[in-house]
Amino acid sequence: MQRIRFFDIAKGIAILAVILGHSAIETNLFIPHRTAQVVVAFCFSFHMPLFFILSGYFMHPERRFRWMKEAKQLLFTYVVTALCVLVGVTCMPPLDHESRAIALRQWGMAAIYGSGDISNLTLWRVDLRIGAIWFLLALFWARLLLHCFAKLPYTPVWVVLCFAVGYVSSRYVLLPWSIQAGMCAVAFLYLGYLAKKYDVLGMVRRFPYVWAAAFVILAVDIVFFGGMSMAVNNYGSHPVLAVIGSIAGTLCVVGISQLLDRVPALGSALSGIGQASLAILCVHLIEDDVLPWQLYLGVLRMTLPQVPLVLLSFIIRLPIDFIGAAVLYHVPVINEWFYPQLAKKKLDKTRS
Repeated sequence: MQRIRFFDIAKGIAILAVILGHSAIETNLFIPHRTAQVVVAFCFSFHMPLFFILSGYFMHPERRFRWMKEAKQLLFTYVVTALCVLVGVTCMPPLDHESRAIALRQWGMAAIYGSGDISNLTLWRVDLRIGAIWFLLALFWARLLLHCFAKLPYTPVWVVLCFAVGYVSSRYVLLPWSIQAGMCAVAFLYLGYLAKKYDVLGMVRRFPYVWAAAFVILAVDIVFFGGMSMAVNNYGSHPVLAVIGSIAGTLCVVGISQLLDRVPALGSALSGIGQASLAILCVHLIEDDVLPWQLYLGVLRMTLPQVPLVLLSFIIRLPIDFIGAAVLYHVPVINEWFYPQLAKKKLDKTRS
């Protein structure tokens, strides 16, 4: 099946939003600023839901669940990335032997627990969060659950019930391995699946005013942004608006991506970033966890005080993440885990 380029462009925009959003969070922790807060509201309003919805768009839940394929793409990549974090944090020059032992213990526990954010609701004490690769664990559970629900009568009821149980239970306890995040993510996967089944994009093309409505909803969501972290099922102070806004945001980004698909150079660049989004996400997580960004932000602010700190952090991170992803592309065996298209090409050659 030929790749649909504007979907890759949408994923490219989303992974850039992930990096930009994390840059804004670090910047706001360093020096609280309205610009950083607006950037966070913009990025977090759509980026993770978009990945889940697009994943659901290309799912076939009525088929058999492919355990090995899903494990390689989601669980194996999680383990490799977490191990890289553990190596990185224990190799930081300023740390003495005792500090290295503490860092290894704390980050090891974070990797084992698999939570995307710090919480006091964990089953046992976990001082740190593993960060963005919670997405890999949650996506694994979400795909598995949707495959199960698709074989049951009243699939929509099971999806809604799963979301409700995941959302409510996470108010009282945060289970390991991002299980509850995956339970809520099932709803976004199912929306993507239904969008393809009923040709929602075709309907939107026939009724262009839907685009305008989606942009208005997204704008309202950003203006009244009350926080959103799918990692711990926190949909902020306006959860209904957050969910609806994320769906509208996904539709907006897909629409923009269709327009950018007509711009050869920019479309090709964003498409390439989108195809490498899994590798970029994992490399970004490593540098986000390992590097002392609060220290670097102080240096950047003194060096270039006239440039917005959010932009500086984003610009510095991009080459690190892109180069790391390019290196992963050339590592035998594991490159097929981080770049599923390589595994598909290999399978196609074997069949031919």
